[in-house]
Amino acid sequence: MLVYEEPMARLLMISGLLAALSLPAQSVAAEGSGSGTADIGVTSAEAARAEQFIRAKHNKVRQVLRKPDTPQRAIELTDLLGEFLDYDHLAKLSLDTEWDRRTPRERELFVNLLRQLVERQYQHNMESTLDYKVKWVGTESIDEGVKVKSSARSTTKKRQPPIDIDYSMALTGKRWKVFDIFTDEVSLVVNYKRQFRRVIKDEGWNGLIERMQKKLKAEDDVL
Repeated sequence: MLVYEEPMARLLMISGLLAALSLPAQSVAAEGSGSGTADIGVTSAEAARAEQFIRAKHNKVRQVLRKPDTPQRAIELTDLLGEFLDYDHLAKLSLDTEWDRRTPRERELFVNLLRQLVERQYQHNMESTLDYKVKWVGTESIDEGVKVKSSARSTTKKRQPPIDIDYSMALTGKRWKVFDIFTDEVSLVVNYKRQFRRVIKDEGWNGLIERMQKKLKAEDDVL
């Protein structure tokens, strides 16, 4: 789990799922996430469309979270996050070679648990960082699509340095979706991959699933 002084870093959910699994802290920045930097010829128009898409969804999430906390808001947020976060792609990259060893039913269960944990942590952390100002600073082609770059700075703690937040996006059908998020060049997928690998090695597949289920049950108890 990565720990930053700036609370905005939690927005990217790196701490959320790893904390959910009760895993020790570990900083990861070097291992590939399946989203290299080769230029596959994404046009300027396509890159602009990807940026416009994530900007609109990001702003919409902030709008929804400013509404009263009601069951309807929770439903709206779930639907909204599902529109731009590619949980299937994220799950496959995070499990790496383990994905191919799992049955369709095991994959479905894992993706569902991952979605719930990510969704919950994303909501909690976005709520605590609504005063941050986000600046969108450009795009670059990557081997699966495009990376949309942004920088976030606190409006209340102006002496804090900005945090770079980059979204790796690929086309799913005709829609751009996010499959990885980088915080100051640290990949969400890489963190998941290393931590999942460690848990599976020590506790097996069932151990990983049990950790995820226990965290969701504990959160439900709090709510």
